[in-house]
Amino acid sequence: MAVAEGLVDALDGVRWWRCGIMIVALTLVGCGHNPAIGKWSIGKREKEIETSDLDELTHDIRTATGATTIEFRKDSIVISGGSADQTEHNIDYSVAGMDGGATNVRILQSRKGDTSADIDTLHIAPDGKTAQLESRTEVVDLTRAQN
Repeated sequence: MAVAEGLVDALDGVRWWRCGIMIVALTLVGCGHNPAIGKWSIGKREKEIETSDLDELTHDIRTATGATTIEFRKDSIVISGGSADQTEHNIDYSVAGMDGGATNVRILQSRKGDTSADIDTLHIAPDGKTAQLESRTEVVDLTRAQN
């Protein structure tokens, strides 16, 4: 009888251990890596269309601003190299892996005075060293900056 009770206790311990592993695994699933985080150098700009309703990110990286660097942070973006650094707050990201190892990162920015969000897309190459930032009115080539 003692052997059977010991076996039941051991199985209960294994079950709790497996349960703990499952909880940790499920927690980590929601903690994905965002390959956009970090500094990027602004390269070639294309398709700069004049419009009155530019979102802050698109406005702050236009050729006329002189911006040379974009730094994507956890919940903000810092644009530098122009006359003054610009920081955009309340940024959310949505990361999606693509076939071939490329990654698309959707950048969601709340609009001032509006309940909708503006969405730009960062297409990151499989090597993680180059990307293309695309908005409704602009396409910008980016290269990962060396720190």
